Amino acid sequence: MTDGQFYKIFGILTVGIIIIAIIIAILANVFASYSFHPSNQYKTEIENSEQIRTEPEGKINLASNPTIKQEAPIVVASSGPISGKDIYNNVCMSCHTSGAAGAPMIGNSSQWTDRLSKGKDTLYANAINGIGVMPAKGGLSSLTDEEVRAAVDYLLDESN
Repeated sequence: MTDGQFYKIFGILTVGIIIIAIIIAILANVFASYSFHPSNQYKTEIENSEQIRTEPEGKINLASNPTIKQEAPIVVASSGPISGKDIYNNVCMSCHTSGAAGAPMIGNSSQWTDRLSKGKDTLYANAINGIGVMPAKGGLSSLTDEEVRAAVDYLLDESN
């Protein structure tokens, strides 16, 4: 290889490398300035999901807010006392049918004899004021003392 051939090949390679470097620089400049922002459709979806994730847990129910509807019916005061059977079925049944937390089970007279030996007044007082894990009035504070006594009488009648 002569010096002339070397300089010719070296010049071609140098110019080729410079052209490749210029192309890479141009491409880098184009891609660096390209905006990778999402389209408007995706942008609104992202904003909506951010708003949903960051909104407060509860909402104030204003009359002008049509999205919040009243779900629970309004309860009107009863016109008279509730029967002991109805109170048992709606309040007491969950524990006294299964014997949860040591509650004496309905229909099992042996579990009630201990409690009856202390007198009915003690049973009434325990049912009204609560005892152990049993809350006062079975957890339904709107019951009157007479209604609680009726529920106790129903439990005793069904257990003897």
